[in-house]
Amino acid sequence: MTRDRRVRRFRSADAARVREIHEAAMRDVGAYVEDVPDEDLEAISETYLEAGGEFLVGEREGRIVAMGAFRPLDETDFAAQVVPDLPESTVELTRMRVDPDHQRRGYGQQIAEELERRARERGVHCIVLDTMPILTAARRLYEKLGFEEAARERVEGFDEPLELLFYRKSLCGND
Repeated sequence: MTRDRRVRRFRSADAARVREIHEAAMRDVGAYVEDVPDEDLEAISETYLEAGGEFLVGEREGRIVAMGAFRPLDETDFAAQVVPDLPESTVELTRMRVDPDHQRRGYGQQIAEELERRARERGVHCIVLDTMPILTAARRLYEKLGFEEAARERVEGFDEPLELLFYRKSLCGND
């Protein structure tokens, strides 16, 4: 990590910038859904940090340019219903976003690797995530990091049906 780049844990003062990056990154790939609240981003400390998860931001020269999180998965979560045979200590990797002006510079990989390191420290056995087929750069990153496609699911309830790809990565040899 160079001196002008660092990864750190989310602080409440980061909330507005995190929401800006989320919206900009999702708009950039045509996946932003207008007027749908992102309740987890309105309560990051409660949703992630206080619930046994993690939320990290990546900074360049003191400005947040990337983010990512994980949270414990439970049986009511969609991924738990779609991906077969998940161990009890599974987390969901989510909210991986990089400001469009800073993409393809390693920030996403840096955040994902640090989240995985922290998950391992907590005894997590498996990480799952979902993404869309059109997000080829994200898919390449996850595959480069050792994630394997585990399921595909068509989701109704939006203006147009949405296809999701679910990936998983075992953090121990027997999962």
